[in-house]
Amino acid sequence: MKKISYLIIFLISSVYILSEFIGDKYIKGVVEKNISSTLDRKVEIGSLNISYLKGKAIVENIKLYNKDFADKLLNINNIHIKLNALSIFSNVIEIDRVEIEGLNLNYFFKLKKTKVYDNIRSLNKTLKKREGQPSNNKYFNINELNVNNIVVLVNSAELNINQQILLTNLKFTNIGNTEKSNDYKKVLKDFMDQTIMTVKSKVLNVNLKNKLKVIKNIDEDVIKETIKEKLDFNKDILKDKLKNKLKKLIK
Repeated sequence: MKKISYLIIFLISSVYILSEFIGDKYIKGVVEKNISSTLDRKVEIGSLNISYLKGKAIVENIKLYNKDFADKLLNINNIHIKLNALSIFSNVIEIDRVEIEGLNLNYFFKLKKTKVYDNIRSLNKTLKKREGQPSNNKYFNINELNVNNIVVLVNSAELNINQQILLTNLKFTNIGNTEKSNDYKKVLKDFMDQTIMTVKSKVLNVNLKNKLKVIKNIDEDVIKETIKEKLDFNKDILKDKLKNKLKKLIK
């Protein structure tokens, strides 16, 4: 009887260990693959730990890479998830609450033939193409999603911009990819659109105004004197050229 009891305990412990460690590794790989496929960009997850008995999960060090730009598009420090752990193995993953702490968004600009290109618009084009399309990935629904401590790092070598913006915390309800969910791709696109507007108002417009102020504050007499000096210099060069030609003709 004791041997049977020990065997049962051993089997239960083995199943638990396999689900806790091997299961987490497998699910982490599936999540990385699905998100990468949806966003058409490489995604890396540092670690994923699921407590099946408590119905909790912790995801750390999430990285989303740019497609047409160098470096990462965003980093997330950690995500705390409260969910129905058994639903992971069903058709729809039921998630009660998600808390995202520390989201750093890298917003890059570059110039090509007088046009400005940025990595967020590039992502939005992908999201717009796939918005409303049926998902081939695992179905899920999040009842409540909170995003805290959002930082946007704006960089452009061509426009000489290097600035940091703090965004207000965000809260969403009932998002996912089921029929009853608010499409998470649309929610993400709306967030990116709002970020673009914030960057325009707080960074681009301010930089443009500052440049206009610099131009406005330039002394007119200094400009006139500079132009006069340039003209006089060019006149002297022209005179010297004409003199040399006349000398050659006389000879």
